[in-house]
Amino acid sequence: MRSRTKWIVLTLCISAAINGTASAQSSAGLPASQIPDLVTPPNGINLGATSFGDGFSTLKPGVTLLQYLRYNDSNSITDKNGNESSVFRNPRIKVATLINQVSIATPWAIDGNRIAFDLMLPITSIDGSFDAGGRQLVDNGTSVGDLTFGPSIQFKPILKHGHPVASFRVALNAIAPTGGFNRHRDLNQSSGYWSLNPFVAWTVLPAKGWDISGRLQYLYNFKTTRIANAPTIPGFTFRDGQAGQLLYTNYSVSRDVGRAVSVGVAGYAVQQLDTDRISGIRLPDTKRSAFYVGPGFQINRLPRFDLTVNLYLPVTSRNYANGPQLNFLVVIPVR
Repeated sequence: MRSRTKWIVLTLCISAAINGTASAQSSAGLPASQIPDLVTPPNGINLGATSFGDGFSTLKPGVTLLQYLRYNDSNSITDKNGNESSVFRNPRIKVATLINQVSIATPWAIDGNRIAFDLMLPITSIDGSFDAGGRQLVDNGTSVGDLTFGPSIQFKPILKHGHPVASFRVALNAIAPTGGFNRHRDLNQSSGYWSLNPFVAWTVLPAKGWDISGRLQYLYNFKTTRIANAPTIPGFTFRDGQAGQLLYTNYSVSRDVGRAVSVGVAGYAVQQLDTDRISGIRLPDTKRSAFYVGPGFQINRLPRFDLTVNLYLPVTSRNYANGPQLNFLVVIPVR
């Protein structure tokens, strides 16, 4: 069974001031470029958490436990042009995350296409340090993350000569701001706001032993009055904020190399569609983007277990915390 999980990815509260100037101004006459970007896309999104065979899942009623362990070691932060930001001095941000996911394939089906429900809760430890002489970001230590939940429908595989050649799943998840959030810290486990996150996961089997998979995802973020570590700016009030919308995708190609063992290449790409807002003001040059790629392998011993390991390395990014990312995924059917 393939995961429907969301994952923890560190998104930094990087000030729009690192990206230059703009003509937009607040009602108090403050240039938009001087308003800190304190609402960023949420942590609980799936950037590379799922890869090989993502479009396949069970069509039988039952419960599956999925456990994820992930480690991010970010050692640079890029600006709007993709260059290393001069605002920070030697950033080092280490994030370890454990997610427990319960996936329930319900007794209900539509013409054989199975309706399911997922519930995911992460525990995340953030350790950030920055050299003197640059901006400092304070982490929130270890805490639970935001709760992700929602329904999905797994469609029957497309068959050719009696063998599956493609499969896909659609889902509509919500991310609730239930995780650790400290208004006096920059790097929190929770985003502090609600999000909607529909996606389509798909897999194509073009030839014997080959797997091409992907997950196209969209994220809409709602307004929030929970703003982290807002500074005091004379004549300006931090009333609310809204992070920009995201369009992002995972991708993978793999080949069987032995009994239930496959190796391949996987990665993800993310693009923010519109700028972040503070108190209704669009902040210039706050769109984020990144492209990651790396090797991976899978050991499929279902119905006993399934293990997937991926290493992702940054290729290019803008307004993003960069560094290697290591993912482990274990799938264990319960009944």
